[in-house]
Amino acid sequence: IRPDLLALRVLAKSLILWNVEPTAEWIDSQVPSVVQNSIEFMRKAAAKAISLGMGMGMDDEIDGNGDESKNDVADFDPQAVRQANAFIIAGACFSIGIRYAGSANREAAAAIFQRVMWFLELRDNKDATRQVQRPDLTTLTTCLCTSAISLAMVMAGTGDLDSFRLFRALRWSCDDNVTYGTHMIYGAAIGLLFLGGGKQTLGSSPEDVAMLIAAFFPHYPVLSSDNQYHLQALRHMYVLAAHDRILESVDVDSREKVCIPIELSLPDTPERIQLSTPFLVANNSNFVELRTKSDRYYPIVLKTTDWNSRGFMSNIFVKRKPGHLSYLQDPNALRSLSIQAGSTNSESFLNSIKMMSDDSVLASFVKYFCKAEKKGSYPGLLPEANSGFLRYCNLIANECMQEEKSEMLPLYLTLYRLMNSRSGEQTVSNVWDLRILRTYMRRKGLPSDKLLASVNLVSQELITLVCEHMDGLLESAADLGEYKADESELMLPTEKVWYEVPLQSIF
Repeated sequence: IRPDLLALRVLAKSLILWNVEPTAEWIDSQVPSVVQNSIEFMRKAAAKAISLGMGMGMDDEIDGNGDESKNDVADFDPQAVRQANAFIIAGACFSIGIRYAGSANREAAAAIFQRVMWFLELRDNKDATRQVQRPDLTTLTTCLCTSAISLAMVMAGTGDLDSFRLFRALRWSCDDNVTYGTHMIYGAAIGLLFLGGGKQTLGSSPEDVAMLIAAFFPHYPVLSSDNQYHLQALRHMYVLAAHDRILESVDVDSREKVCIPIELSLPDTPERIQLSTPFLVANNSNFVELRTKSDRYYPIVLKTTDWNSRGFMSNIFVKRKPGHLSYLQDPNALRSLSIQAGSTNSESFLNSIKMMSDDSVLASFVKYFCKAEKKGSYPGLLPEANSGFLRYCNLIANECMQEEKSEMLPLYLTLYRLMNSRSGEQTVSNVWDLRILRTYMRRKGLPSDKLLASVNLVSQELITLVCEHMDGLLESAADLGEYKADESELMLPTEKVWYEVPLQSIF
């Protein structure tokens, strides 16, 4: 059997049984015992020759031409054993690369990485014990290329730094012994490492496996026009095995891609993985639930049991909470509105509102009500009330911004007008509104009404202050204790509404 066909035999066996394990022990188990014993025999013979200080060649010592080794004559071809050992190990690495393509399996990558370094040591190390295992340069280069592309298939799309450094070091060599096929396969390995700009990875379905074998068949050309053993056009078929597996989060307001921390729940285990988007989801990544873990965005929980079977990832649509910037704009949360709420600089407050909210109503309110003019005063307010009204507008703008209730701004202004009104300035409509708010406040305190307890339309402290002010105004207008049931018609309309006096029947 030709030594190069042994690599294909290992690959065929792995494809049929599909029992590939991502360990160095599994790679060693693919080497037959006769080859392992022969390699061990050559290693011992080399060590013996070094200890005796013999100047003959290693192959002469192994063949039994030396005086000290006539009793230990090898009955095999040393060069054939070296080639068989190298091709079998390369075929095992290629099998792991096919089996765990796009999985980013660290154990598989470590096992292949170890064998790539072993081939490099055979190529560059001049130690005698290594030289006896070294096949010819063509075989060694082919096996090194096969192991390198196998590592790239496992780590496809991840941009793994250790693998990238290794591929750059391999590609750096350029002499007469380096052919076009060697450069091609190292370039392909770097390309796989950054597949789709880090947004894609390789699939592991039967169709994907067929495409990968056709694209990275372990027989590399000498020239760009070399199609004798493998059509060069088939080298591009890896694109049919590439799939989008990037998990990204999109802001529903700005439609921009954002970075947020997430938590993935694994099946049949309480273990949770902490990650952040964008994230490349490798093949065989079975997670059943995705949960956002950010105080800047509203929490969402997604069931993801069918994502892996679909072969592509869905975008996560998130909504940013008011008063916060994205992680790209504010990595350390030093520019959030909660930190700037105590600022008296109206310009910076207006800029913060514009940056953190797209609400035009809120932006207009801040522009015209939260910014004091140089001379200025607000019409209809006493001079000493100007600063209080400006401070009040800043507070309600900040509250409406954080709780996303800009539609409550007119009501807040009405409450301020009622709180600063004098006797006789109240209208029935305003008193009705205040009475509804008083009922809302009372029901919100009941433990049975959970719906109202979860909604904060208006500050309860502000409603209490306005109600007390209204009670004081009406009590000063008339002495309610002198009214009798049949004298209710003497009450003002605002008093009847406020004190819930029943209307007389028209019959």
